[in-house]
Amino acid sequence: MNVKKVLTGTLAAAMTTSMMTGFVMAEETKENSDITIAYVTSALTTQIFRDQVTALEDYCKEIGVNFVYTAQEDEAKQLEACDNYISMGVDCLMVHVTNVDMFADTMKACQEAGIPWFSYDTKMEGDDAYYGWNNYDLGYAIGENAAAWVNENFGEGDVVYAASNNMPTAAFLVTREQGYKDALDEKCDATIEWVAEANGGTTDNGVTAGENFLQCGYDLNLVCAINDSGLCGVYQAFQAAGYDGDKVALFGCDSDPEALEAIAEGGIYKGTINTGLVKLAPDFIDICVGLAKGDESAKGDHWGDFIMITKDNVQDWLS
Repeated sequence: MNVKKVLTGTLAAAMTTSMMTGFVMAEETKENSDITIAYVTSALTTQIFRDQVTALEDYCKEIGVNFVYTAQEDEAKQLEACDNYISMGVDCLMVHVTNVDMFADTMKACQEAGIPWFSYDTKMEGDDAYYGWNNYDLGYAIGENAAAWVNENFGEGDVVYAASNNMPTAAFLVTREQGYKDALDEKCDATIEWVAEANGGTTDNGVTAGENFLQCGYDLNLVCAINDSGLCGVYQAFQAAGYDGDKVALFGCDSDPEALEAIAEGGIYKGTINTGLVKLAPDFIDICVGLAKGDESAKGDHWGDFIMITKDNVQDWLS
């Protein structure tokens, strides 16, 4: 056997394979202009989500990526939108997950079609990427914000009558609600008595919730909410009824522009939590683009921070 010829042939074959592999890799590397990112979310009934979608669109234009989205309140229509985007062959599907079980089969179909799945807000086991916040901790921060006010205005032996403006249809928001209830129970010298609750995730629902709170039979001192959009509705209802004073406070989450303005006015809307959702739009899109290009660093779980906002620092957040 001519060892020299065998080695030469083996080396040539390896080089050919290497060159072919390099060619395939180069061929599979997508340019931004070839990438389409699809986003499926709930109806844009809150300002923070409307601003988020605008920011996502603007950043995609900036980096030359194609962006499409569907916003639907009806869960069946959300699933239909996902199926349509899978059929289109988009390069990454980002979904605002509110119900893990509902999206499980769709995520499997998406990945089987070779499309990365990016879960946002609620973690799905087996997703390609996830971005969110620990919703219990986020709720706890809402409660800490409220507890600081309670401890300034009430003492041991006092009873604080509280209402929860919640959204029990979304599991992650149930977790968030439990967070602020636990924080208030743990951190307040006064006794927190939860005497009313309402599903108030949107401003319109919040107005109805606020009107119901005013008829609950108690002189409410505190309203905590899973978001600002619903709480802004409660605030409007309270304003219309002239319900205010030093012993009334509202605390929400998301730092909606309307909420920030209300906090700055120094009235009963006392605090919110900033998650940086709108400013995170480039991060979300970069993750999607990374997934589309096979970038390993885009995969896995990504966690966000949050900041408590009151009248003391609200001016830093007003545009």
